[in-house]
Amino acid sequence: MSADPDLDVLLDRLRPRSTREAFAEIEAARRAAESREPQRTIIPDPELPPLWPHPDSGLVRFPCALRCGWAHEEDVHEIDAEPVSVPLHAGAEELNRVLTEQAERRAAKMRARVKRAVREHFTQAHPGQEPPERDLW
Repeated sequence: MSADPDLDVLLDRLRPRSTREAFAEIEAARRAAESREPQRTIIPDPELPPLWPHPDSGLVRFPCALRCGWAHEEDVHEIDAEPVSVPLHAGAEELNRVLTEQAERRAAKMRARVKRAVREHFTQAHPGQEPPERDLW
């Protein structure tokens, strides 16, 4: 037991688990994943960017599902332009909450941009055809 409760929580998470505890945790995660309803989206699978210092590093491409050659690009470096504001006295939980909320806002905005771009592309390049959906797990 230390004077820092955050350290105690971290050390407890790092302590070696028994085989029985590890198996129970894996089984619980598997059951939760099986019971979850799959979500559907029109956002195609992304093509991840090459590593830096490649000139296209940071550009995630969402190619047309019909393979017509079109792709919507998102610059991941540009996405992180929003400043993070955290109180100086914030603890680990507050910092985690602030960063999680910011990440969720950025992800929602990006999904909206990609969906809008895919719909516009199908309206112009593939009139009368709906964008295909895929399962998200």
